[in-house]
Amino acid sequence: MNSLFKITVFAVFISCSAAAQDTIPRVIKIDELFDLASQNSKKLSISKHGIEISRQKTEIAKSARLPELEISAKVGYISNAVVLEPNFSYMESINIPHFSNNYDFEASQLLYAGNSINASISKSELEEKLSELSYDKDSETIKIMLLGRYLELYALHNQQRVYKTNIALAKAVFKNITSLHKQGMVTKNDIIRSELQITELELQANKVDNSISIINRELCVVLGLDVKTKIIVDPALKMAEEKEETFDVNLSNAFNQTPAMRATAIQEEIAEKNIAIAKAERIPTLSLYATNGMVRPYIYVLPPLNNYVNLYQVGIKLSYNISSIYHAKEHIHLAEIQKTIQREQTELIRQQTELEVNAAYIKFREAKQEMITREKSRLLADDNYRIVEKKYLNQLALFTDMLDASSAKLSAELNHSNAGITVVYQWYELQKATGKL
Repeated sequence: MNSLFKITVFAVFISCSAAAQDTIPRVIKIDELFDLASQNSKKLSISKHGIEISRQKTEIAKSARLPELEISAKVGYISNAVVLEPNFSYMESINIPHFSNNYDFEASQLLYAGNSINASISKSELEEKLSELSYDKDSETIKIMLLGRYLELYALHNQQRVYKTNIALAKAVFKNITSLHKQGMVTKNDIIRSELQITELELQANKVDNSISIINRELCVVLGLDVKTKIIVDPALKMAEEKEETFDVNLSNAFNQTPAMRATAIQEEIAEKNIAIAKAERIPTLSLYATNGMVRPYIYVLPPLNNYVNLYQVGIKLSYNISSIYHAKEHIHLAEIQKTIQREQTELIRQQTELEVNAAYIKFREAKQEMITREKSRLLADDNYRIVEKKYLNQLALFTDMLDASSAKLSAELNHSNAGITVVYQWYELQKATGKL
C-alpha cells in the first residue's frame, strides 16, 4: 500500500511538472484584472451594445425636429369617361388620354406640438444615461465576482505554501522520530502516526493544487487570456492606500455615487417627462407646409387636355385631435401614478443602499480586527509548536501533543492568511457599496 501511494505521488509530480512547462506565468494586479474584465467580458460587451442602442434612439428622437420631405411619381392608365344625366336617360362616352403620370413633392416643418418633441428627446437622453448606469452596475458586479475568484486563487496559493512548509516540517520530525526509534526511545506507533500525518498533508496539498488549476482556467476564460496562462497574484496584494472614512461619509458617498441611486433619480426625471408628453396630447400642433405637383392629363375640362398642369401650395397648418379631450386625461393619470411609484421605488433603493453600506462598513472593520487577532494566534501557535517539539524530543511530551501542536500551527497559519485576504475583499465590497469601485 505504501509503495502504491509513492508511485501515485510520483506520477502526479511528473504530470504536474510536464504541465508546468507549457504554462505562461503572468503577474496580474487588481487594476489589470479589472481592465481585462472591461475589455473581454461578454456580459459587459452586451451592456456596451445597450448604450449604443440608447444613443441611436436619441438620434431618432432628435430627427423629429427635422423637416418631413416626400416625393412621389405615379404612372398609370385612365379609362374613357362616361357622362350620365341625373335621371340616367342619357349616357355619353368621352375619350380621354389613357396615359397618366403625376409628380408630387411635399415638405412640412413642425413649428409647435406642445413641447412633446423636446420632452421626448429629453426622455431619450435620460434613458441613454440609464443604459450607461446599467453598464456601470454590470461592471461592478463583474469586478467584485472576479475579485472574489482572484482572492480565492491567492488564498489557495497561500495554502499551498503553508502546506509545503508544514510537509517539510513534518518530514523533518519524521526523520527525528525514526532516529529515536532506532535508539529505542519511541514506539513504532509514533512513526506510523507521523507518516499518516505527512500523507494527509500531501493529500490536502494535492487538493489545493487542483483547485488552483480550476480557478486559474476560469479566470483565463473570463479575462480573455490564453488558457495556458498561469495567473500569479500580485505579491504585494493590498487594498488601495486611501484614508478610511467614517460611516456617515461612506453613506453620503453611496447616496450620491452608486449606480442604483443615480439610476432611480433619472427614473424620476423620466416619469416627469412622461407626464409632459401626456399633457402635450391636449395641445394643437402647428406646422408649415409646401407642396408642388405636376399632373397629366388635365381631366377637369371637357374634352380633357393631354397637357401637364403644375400647381404649388404654401401655408400654415393647424391641427387638433379632438379625441384627446377624453383620451389625454387617462394618459396623464397613468403617468402620474407611475411617477408616484417611482418615488416610492427611490425610497426603497435608498433604504437598501443604507443597509448595504452599513453591512459593508461593519464587515470591513470586523475583518481588520480579525486580522490583528489571527496574527497573535499565529505567533502563539508557532511558539507552542516549538515548545512541544522540544518537549517531545526530550521525552517530556506525547506524540499526540505534537500532532495537536502541528494542527494548531497549520490552522493558525491558514486563518492568518485568509484574514489578510478578507480585509482586502471587504474593503472592495465597501467601495462597491459606496459607488467607488
